[in-house]
Amino acid sequence: MKYHLFTAATGLLMAFGPAATAQRLTGKVLDASTGQPVPYASISVLNSPQGTTSNAEGEFELGAVALPGKLVVSELGHQRDTVAVATAGPLQIRLRPASVLLPEVQVGSYLGDLIAQAYRQMRRTHDRKLYGQAFYRQITRIAGDATEVQEMVWDAATNNAGMDGSAFAHGRFAKKKANLSFNNFSIYTKMVGFNMKDDSLTQRGIVGLNVARYYKLSLISVTQSGNQHLVEIGFDSRPGLAPLTTKGSLIIDEATHQILHVRFETPGLISIKINNPVMKFKGQHSVFEMDFQPTPNGAVLNYIKIDYQAAVTSPLQRSVAIQATSFTYFYNSRPTPDARVTYAPVKGGEVDLALIKQTTYDPAFWQNNAVVKRTPLEEQVMKSFEQKGAFGTMLTP
Repeated sequence: MKYHLFTAATGLLMAFGPAATAQRLTGKVLDASTGQPVPYASISVLNSPQGTTSNAEGEFELGAVALPGKLVVSELGHQRDTVAVATAGPLQIRLRPASVLLPEVQVGSYLGDLIAQAYRQMRRTHDRKLYGQAFYRQITRIAGDATEVQEMVWDAATNNAGMDGSAFAHGRFAKKKANLSFNNFSIYTKMVGFNMKDDSLTQRGIVGLNVARYYKLSLISVTQSGNQHLVEIGFDSRPGLAPLTTKGSLIIDEATHQILHVRFETPGLISIKINNPVMKFKGQHSVFEMDFQPTPNGAVLNYIKIDYQAAVTSPLQRSVAIQATSFTYFYNSRPTPDARVTYAPVKGGEVDLALIKQTTYDPAFWQNNAVVKRTPLEEQVMKSFEQKGAFGTMLTP
């Protein structure tokens, strides 16, 4: 079964030039109150499909932006803003936190009804597909040490529920010798999403017509940004009723009923097996996060994050912590598919690393790719691999 939140810029002085020129933009998004980075904020060029998302440190990069121009910056939990830009920067954009209102509705059927309305809205716009690219990065850690990094770029078809199909385009990797690796961790990114196949009251997903029957719902907060009210709803599966033990939260635009963010955790959705009979996985736990951008025609998939943690045990040895994380960012979305691409549905039996090794590594693609540059590998991870001489096709900086 598939399981399927804005900105007053301050301190920016602009000098407008006489003509528009295309330049590379770099910058950082910060919280205006705390000065801390705002991760995964959406930065788009006004009246253009061009855009990106800030990385975990709030940093972003946009290639070939016509200047002077305007950027629209948004992030759930902050106020949306339009920033005039005349020079390439680097820019520093400060977002004001959105106002958190005291929840007015705490009882009754309000939460379940809102989720049902969101489900119906998703059903109405579900057939609208977008086609673009997806940048996928996976890091595996054993006892805290990074043992493998895989990066892939897919041609991707998406809708308001998740990925609808993909085709491998580019890949690279770095790997150390280790007793454990993940053959096809990307399958979980491709599979996660909201279930839109059943419109009946028996729908047991976290979005449906009768969610309150299977999940305990709670109102976490209502956030106001301009005229927009974002309702955050907590959910926790009722014992014996939901298909998996699942808890998390949904953020829904109260006016448009678009689901803009979902985060849920479960011990059972990712279950890894090991062939060694004396070794066992224990405490398997997964956290999924999906983020969407609002549009008049339905929410657009922005990114997917997955974190898996477990412990590997064996006789007479201490347990070893295992972690696999992935982040997938979707960009260059358009309403028409690339006629040269076959957007295949997810299938089992694939091995990510084997697929990467079958292709010809293109260093220029990775060195000049703004999306990859915007999300650099953590310095400690890079140094760890360099010291071990463990890079495969992944070039050092």
